[in-house]
Amino acid sequence: MYTVLVVDDEAIVCEGIKKLLEASDLNISQVLTAWNGYEALDYLRMESVDLVLTDIQMDGMTGIELMESILSEKPDIPVVVISAHDEFEYAQKCIRLGARDYLIKPVLLPQLLQVVGRELSERSEKYKLILEASIKNKFSLTGMSFLRTYLLNEMISGSIEHSDDYPFFFEQIGVTLEGPYFSVFVIELLWEHAGVRGENIRSLQDRNLLKYAAVNISEETLLDWNALVFYGQGNRILTILQFSESDYGHDKENLSKLNMIGKTLANNIRQYLHMEPIIGISPLRQGLQTLPSSYREASDAVKWHGLYENHSVFYSGDFSFKEASTRINWQDKADQFVEWIKIGKKQEETEVKVSQFIEDITPVLEADESTAGISLSIAYRVYATLLDLKETIGERYKALEPVVFFQFPLKGLELKGRLAAFLMEATQLIHTSMINHDYAMIQQCIEYIRQNYRNKSLKIQDVANHVHLSPNYLSYLFKQIAGETLWEFVTKIRMEESRKLLMNTTKKRYEIADEVGYESPEHFSRMFKRYYGESPNTIRG
Repeated sequence: MYTVLVVDDEAIVCEGIKKLLEASDLNISQVLTAWNGYEALDYLRMESVDLVLTDIQMDGMTGIELMESILSEKPDIPVVVISAHDEFEYAQKCIRLGARDYLIKPVLLPQLLQVVGRELSERSEKYKLILEASIKNKFSLTGMSFLRTYLLNEMISGSIEHSDDYPFFFEQIGVTLEGPYFSVFVIELLWEHAGVRGENIRSLQDRNLLKYAAVNISEETLLDWNALVFYGQGNRILTILQFSESDYGHDKENLSKLNMIGKTLANNIRQYLHMEPIIGISPLRQGLQTLPSSYREASDAVKWHGLYENHSVFYSGDFSFKEASTRINWQDKADQFVEWIKIGKKQEETEVKVSQFIEDITPVLEADESTAGISLSIAYRVYATLLDLKETIGERYKALEPVVFFQFPLKGLELKGRLAAFLMEATQLIHTSMINHDYAMIQQCIEYIRQNYRNKSLKIQDVANHVHLSPNYLSYLFKQIAGETLWEFVTKIRMEESRKLLMNTTKKRYEIADEVGYESPEHFSRMFKRYYGESPNTIRG
């Protein structure tokens, strides 16, 4: 059963379409009518609407503005335009905003029913269509590209257990890996160093575009080599380099070739994308079955950048594995701990997480060559997160400045205990601040709504702009903290104020409607009855 919303400032048009649709056999359970865009948005925010039929020229909010709001707040709802304007400019603008059809008044009733039926039918079949599209997509270039990336990642990570299966998979995705010698390159893109001016690349779209560009540059760089470049997880690009028997030389010659290729890759990515890449290279090994171990070696080599920040290309045979594994392990653990701090807000987990982290890195802290530098490095990583939140934290962050907090000289168990105490205090302060920050953000929204709910053109976008958040994230955060949607809160404020005015003043219905942000007394009455279950006249008695 479907719900259709009809939006037109001519009541006779709304009622005519309403009766036509209700009398049809289109399985429509409810036809809502709104006389302007503001009324329509109220219905869209409170009802599950399957289709919108809207006029263009309306007082207050036009159909174009309504479509812009629908595109922002409810982009999955199809819109059909019914307009008296047959100018190409209007139609073009509507289609650009996602209109599924553009009908000219006076519209033929059979044509209207045909269009509505088509749109409702397509909507009910959307999941089936998505499924069919995904199946077909497997045979498209995009689908094959996805399948190729997926299978190569599964193979190189060791998830495909038997190397005897590799030829079958390669045949499915059109890949040739004959070798017989292979080296794996792991390229990590450092987003924080991307951009012409060094600005952070934050959005997923920007990162995907840069990753796509880096793949293209890598492929161009390796044109003269037998190489396979593909997407890895996150910020990684992976390359399998193949050497034939005739290309394979002695160890020093092979190493020279691999390092030269790695440095050329790094220089080209740096030059064309203004981004710092870190490249780990495995030795050349014979046989496809060696690829997973080569991948692990190249991945470990990338981590050495944490110890040698002035280098960007690392060959896994260049460094002592024992030294790297011991020291890099604490860096990995520290990175994971800081990531947990940024996403976790449960105070009860703090003590367990800190204790576990300290236990994990104890071998490094108690090693003979251990210095206060490791503890300070960890502390400053956490302190950087504190600084990001200092506006919410206030002056309390200053007491946790690592050099001040640790009160050197310290060593051994004393240093370990001091690090644990620092992490407990800093983590609790960060989590409290993050929670307070979210609450403060929503409180700002509530205050803004209380000041602006009388504005008939108030939109979720306006509130989101006020606190510098996206409408989608604000809607999620508001529901999480306030326990109701943002627009439910707006409606509650309007309804509570209108009830007070009805019971304590002699103002007319149209005056109250205008005062609490509704375009017409009729719409106000409908919203009031929907909210309280009785009409404004009944409340006033």
